[in-house]
Amino acid sequence: MKELRNVARVAVLLAAGALTTAALPALAQGAQGPQGDTWASIAKLPDWQGIWELDWQHRGLGAARPAPPKLTPAAQAKLDAYKKAQESGKDLQPDQANCLPPGMPGMMTQPYPIEFLYSPGKIAIAVEAYMQLRQVFTDGRPHPKDPDPLFNGHSIGHWEGDTLVVDTVGFVPWSQLSPGIGHSDEMHVVERIHRVGPDTMQIDQTITDPKVLAEPWTVAHYYKLVKDDLREYECEQNNHDSADDQGRPGFKETK
Repeated sequence: MKELRNVARVAVLLAAGALTTAALPALAQGAQGPQGDTWASIAKLPDWQGIWELDWQHRGLGAARPAPPKLTPAAQAKLDAYKKAQESGKDLQPDQANCLPPGMPGMMTQPYPIEFLYSPGKIAIAVEAYMQLRQVFTDGRPHPKDPDPLFNGHSIGHWEGDTLVVDTVGFVPWSQLSPGIGHSDEMHVVERIHRVGPDTMQIDQTITDPKVLAEPWTVAHYYKLVKDDLREYECEQNNHDSADDQGRPGFKETK
């Protein structure tokens, strides 16, 4: 399992940017159905118990690669500079080489398992990678007027039938949409999470950012139910895959 996850860690970099453009789904004006505000109402919610992993083969080996996002001129110029630096031989490692988590939206596409944990008024998404815990508040609270910037942002959610709609704002400035593409303080992420089969979960993730994206950017992520447990993840201990301030690799070998 450890070897497979190491391979998947490389694969996630190759898969970055596999997003499609689509219209931003409208949020419901009012929540409907049980919202999990009590243990009794939680029992009426969709059962998502178990461990879920990204299903890389869901689209099939012959599926066409989705189109890249449409960027604003300023964002495109930054991406072009990033690609030019790579072509010149620079190995621009992301902050994850120094054990910082990717933040949203990347945390939902890491090649490590996740688990949904229910409690009254809140759903927590536990992610094995970096031992992250993302909170989705379902108690009807609004976003703060001036949210503290967080890796995972501030998430509020409500149920529309068997679909959990999650609205997230307030992100740290250094997280990325994909390699070479950052975001602004106006990034907004909306997710629609629902089970599409006994062993399959679909998360439709739509990102808007008027300073970076020329139009909303949507991708459907698929997860499969697996027989496994979340394991302890400690990047800081004996980290060999570091990077300096310019993103140059600092790999260390142990003799």
